[in-house]
Amino acid sequence: MTLLSIIKKDLKLVLRDPGELLTLFLMPLAFILPISFAMGGGDGYGIDASNRRQRLPVANLDSGVRATALLNALSDAVTIESSYTLTAAQSLGVGATAECAQAGPACDERMARELVAQSRRAAALIIPAGFTRDVDAGQPVTLTLIYDPAADFAQRKMFEGIVTGVATEMSIQNNVERGFDQLGDMTAIAPADMRARIERQITATSSMSASQAAAISFATVQPAGYTLRQMPNTYQQTVPGYTVMFVFFIVAYLNGTIKDEKRAGTFKRLLSLPVSRATILGGKLGAAMLIGVTQVVVMFSAGALIFGLQLGPDPLALALLTLALVASATAIGLAAATTRIGGIITAPLIVGGLLGGCIFPLDVMPGFLRTVSMALPHSWALAGYQALMVRNQGLPDILPQIGVLFLFAAVFFAIALRRFSIDE
Repeated sequence: MTLLSIIKKDLKLVLRDPGELLTLFLMPLAFILPISFAMGGGDGYGIDASNRRQRLPVANLDSGVRATALLNALSDAVTIESSYTLTAAQSLGVGATAECAQAGPACDERMARELVAQSRRAAALIIPAGFTRDVDAGQPVTLTLIYDPAADFAQRKMFEGIVTGVATEMSIQNNVERGFDQLGDMTAIAPADMRARIERQITATSSMSASQAAAISFATVQPAGYTLRQMPNTYQQTVPGYTVMFVFFIVAYLNGTIKDEKRAGTFKRLLSLPVSRATILGGKLGAAMLIGVTQVVVMFSAGALIFGLQLGPDPLALALLTLALVASATAIGLAAATTRIGGIITAPLIVGGLLGGCIFPLDVMPGFLRTVSMALPHSWALAGYQALMVRNQGLPDILPQIGVLFLFAAVFFAIALRRFSIDE
């Protein structure tokens, strides 16, 4: 019996087992599709640092420059939500109201109030009509901050502090500008000698040497060795994550089929043939790798066709990473078949997927779990796929991940070869 004959035999065995096919192909899709549809294409897992900023709904009832300046200043500290559409209003159940018949300030205010009333935001800001006019005229202006009494008190005070600080700065700046305008008006009617002294003072001040720098200045620099990290969106986390997790279910498949063959006695007949143990294990490795590669192709094709998932700019890198992933999974499966863990193999596979970042992104896990993940092939494979899909990197960038996965494969294949015996 040749290597190809063993591969063909093992492929026939898995094709005759509907339960195994269900586990390897339909179960990952059963996770990928509902989760991806439910979370959408954005940052569903909340791993993008920009999405961890506090969000403040704002209804801007004033179209003047002062209101725009206020929003621009606030956006440095919080994420501003405004200009809601009718679709967004309908998603909150307020689309049938007159205020949201079409997008505009009235709809923005209704939406902002609804978000707070439903405890979906801690606070919302209302900029009144005539805000720019009153500020320019030096008249008192009241900004309305609607807050959720059940929300975090510290969060509410933070919003109050931010809005108050920005508004105070704008008020001081406006008073200074108005003071200069009044000074100019007074200068125009002042006596000639006083006007001359004022003009000389202004000229002397404006002609001060630019070398007279402020006592405190800032230099903005990046940390040494800093590498820009782009976070994956929902699809870029879910599709490769669950694909990697279920590729490792080949471990359970190999563990089960080899033990079944040993119990049935077919393994003894196989070993009586003039073939080496390495050939037997190599055939099983080859069959399982074909199944694993097919898994990856099916899952990634579904991700690309249904969700528009981009698989990266380097097909060769994607292929080599997939081969390395499947090789490590199948080698671990062969090694597991030489142990007595048997029926408890599923639990370690799920735990491995969890700790390896397949179910929840590693970026939301504590530091010690991220350290633990480095000992699992799942995290290396997922890191490689996301380097291709998220950051558009190529083969040179993921060679470390490919190398580590092939190292896992070599070590566990050697363990399987050494421990392989019909009498365990």
